[in-house]
Amino acid sequence: MKELKVFNYQTLNDLRLTTKMVEKLNQIYELKGKTAHVSLKSKDIMDKLLAVAKIESTDASNRIEGIATSDARLKKLVSQKTTPENRSEEEISGYRDVLATIHENFQYIKITPNNILALHKELFNFTESTWGGEFKNIDNSIVTTFADGHQETRFTPPPAYLTPELVQDLCTAYNNAITNNSFPPLILAAAFMLDFVSIHPFRDGNGRMSRLLMLLELHQLGFEVGKYISLERLIEKTKAEYYRTLLESSGTAWSNNDNHYGPYVDYFLSIVLQAYRELNTRIDFTNDTEKDPESLVLTKLRNSLKPLSRRELMNLIPQYGESTIKHVLAELRKKNIIKLVGRGRASRYTVND
Repeated sequence: MKELKVFNYQTLNDLRLTTKMVEKLNQIYELKGKTAHVSLKSKDIMDKLLAVAKIESTDASNRIEGIATSDARLKKLVSQKTTPENRSEEEISGYRDVLATIHENFQYIKITPNNILALHKELFNFTESTWGGEFKNIDNSIVTTFADGHQETRFTPPPAYLTPELVQDLCTAYNNAITNNSFPPLILAAAFMLDFVSIHPFRDGNGRMSRLLMLLELHQLGFEVGKYISLERLIEKTKAEYYRTLLESSGTAWSNNDNHYGPYVDYFLSIVLQAYRELNTRIDFTNDTEKDPESLVLTKLRNSLKPLSRRELMNLIPQYGESTIKHVLAELRKKNIIKLVGRGRASRYTVND
């Protein structure tokens, strides 16, 4: 019988925090404190950021897995103004609901196998899949498909029959480590995410579940940045690095209890730090509420090193709604002050020379 993977969350396989990791942790805590102080005075701004993050998180986490729909359909699905028309939209709707469950009830959802199964079932509520809420009953592999069509197996997870025990052991190890403060909580959250996706406990939805559990853990640990800045979007933007560090921190050594958590932990901290920096920047812009929206749009475009999409401008100017930003962009184009670059999802705005 195959030897069972051991989750040693007291040492994380003798993980030593590097100077870079400690610096990132310090910056995260500093920005977290600043955000908590400012957000008390910025409810309207935070509500707008929350609405945008819901759309971006639902979009990005599914796009990582090749699941997508149009921007217009996505917005309607997230706001529950329409029903799904195909399998992709069914899965997008499921992610939307789990995300809402986590945002609204995170303090009641303990990290246990039963709760993980319940969230997975909700993820597939709109589909005809029979495996929602059930651990895998067949062995699986993590495969990369390259541009030329050929595929390579990146990682072979444990066999299906070991899955229930492994998930139970992982949850127990994580919860005990949080109670015992064996490592800073963000380090433990990163380790859990890596180990969960390495177990690959489901026939489908493993990546999305790992990112949803990431948000759940961060909320419970007091790091609620994922409510207002989409961590999934930041991961999608660095997808190659995400997959590279997952592989470096798991690989063939994972099953032998000899993997090195360092690469993925460092990447995870970078994502959380980037989210807090972005949140603080956007909150700081609330000082611009006296400025008219046209001036703000021009300032953001002139200060940007690249053309910006309408969504990016909405994120940078949360004190104004979509209709206002849309109207301003149309007026500035009419005056030939800005121009549109690209088409469809690739549409961006930049200032005319």
